[in-house]
Amino acid sequence: MNENYQNALAEVNVILQLLPKDLFKKIPSSLLQFVEQKKSKTYIPHMNLQQPIQKQKLLKETKIILSLIYRNYLCDAKQKRKLEIEDEIELRKKYSYKNLFKKEKKNL
Repeated sequence: MNENYQNALAEVNVILQLLPKDLFKKIPSSLLQFVEQKKSKTYIPHMNLQQPIQKQKLLKETKIILSLIYRNYLCDAKQKRKLEIEDEIELRKKYSYKNLFKKEKKNL
């Protein structure tokens, strides 16, 4: 596993430990064990516990892992469906037949 992901798992581990018990219990123990085993043993996450998570300087990989954990284990069915719809809309725009063969304009 590459170093960025190990560092990200160290950040994820800190954040998961700060979750309220009711949310923490929703995360499978196998995932918690994976995070614990694969996290960097040397990287020390620098987080200001006085600031909300949105203002933390987290690694890109940390944000991705947290979003997957949120989507798969923490959000309710209504929120999950909303996220799926947003993803579908974004993919349709990105891979629209109208946009597939557009050439980018180059500055001359």
